[in-house]
Amino acid sequence: MRPILIAAALAGASLFAAPAVADPLSDQVRADLPSLMAIYRDLHANPELSMEETRSAGILAGEARKAGFEVTTGVGKTGVVAVMRNGPGPVLLLRTDMDALPVIENTDLPFRSTVHTTYEGHDVGVAHACGHDIHTSVELGVAAMLASVRAELPGTVIFV
Repeated sequence: MRPILIAAALAGASLFAAPAVADPLSDQVRADLPSLMAIYRDLHANPELSMEETRSAGILAGEARKAGFEVTTGVGKTGVVAVMRNGPGPVLLLRTDMDALPVIENTDLPFRSTVHTTYEGHDVGVAHACGHDIHTSVELGVAAMLASVRAELPGTVIFV
């Protein structure tokens, strides 16, 4: 039942009339939201093309370590693998992308990308027009949430 409560708390919903854990999890989500939004805005403003995501990978690795995960970097060049082992039990693997696209961001967001790079011999803009910045931020939030209930979560959690 715990994963359902975690999902409900992350969604801001309540599946049960008086769940024993939903309020603390919802409170944690609210408490973590400002830092996760800061990470999202930073990733959005500083996108990196595929196989060039060294800055993004460093942010992810640092946040995963802070949450108590065992972290391996440089997987497939810029990939990050974060593992939380907690005895025997199921293995849960969650994956997200962190690369951006070679396009110019045409928004008025205060944290819009102004990054340009050379791609296939052309000067191009780089932007998270794909949503990988939010996917990455959500994955960090889920990692922190699962780490906070580690004592009640048997098995292994892997974030890639």
